[in-house]
Amino acid sequence: MYTFVLSENESLNSVGGQYIIINSGKTSADGKQLKRAYTILSADSEHSTFQLLIRKVDSGNVTAHLQNLAIGTELEFSGPWGKFAGNTNWPKSGSALLIATDSGITSSLSLLSCSKFRDRINFTKLVWLLSSAEKQDLVAWVRREISSKNVNVEFIPVRPTGDMWQPSAALSFIRWALRDRNSFSSFFLSGNGTILNEIKILLEETGADSEFIGVEPFFRSESLNENGIRLGA
Repeated sequence: MYTFVLSENESLNSVGGQYIIINSGKTSADGKQLKRAYTILSADSEHSTFQLLIRKVDSGNVTAHLQNLAIGTELEFSGPWGKFAGNTNWPKSGSALLIATDSGITSSLSLLSCSKFRDRINFTKLVWLLSSAEKQDLVAWVRREISSKNVNVEFIPVRPTGDMWQPSAALSFIRWALRDRNSFSSFFLSGNGTILNEIKILLEETGADSEFIGVEPFFRSESLNENGIRLGA
């Protein structure tokens, strides 16, 4: 976990579930600026400082660079981004179903620290569709983070039967999670956009109000976004 301090008289003004895009100050071999997005994990009541979970990923040039920076190094960033998380009407009072794939878990953790989420939601089911290669110590860390937030959460981390989640397998598991769907008033999906789009369709088919289904796709399995940035922690 890394803590960042804003310049004097500056305020982040973020809400839970939003993210920033950090400019590493370095460029790729073809001259493009190396940037990466990270979800803001600290509570949105904090405006002069914020925390990010930074983990090295394969070929993660930006993350590797950030992990080697000296304390006190200044960085440029844009944001906060994530317009749905900033929707003042969401969530509806009641219970919520959060579904995250892979690094999308950071958005779910961020929401659990969000003041409006805590004020309106009395129970949360958090389903994490993690990869088969994800280390158990990260799962344990996420569980501890949830426990530390003093919220009523049922946490369900589940791995695929193969190397990675396929949309059909993810939908089968979510159908199981929705066996008590009538109790959920709000939904938030974060992570792999290819899978999340299928889940959103399923939720709408089962009667969920589309106005209260938030989707924050960090990436799609077939491509990066238009700027070549893969989002997530």
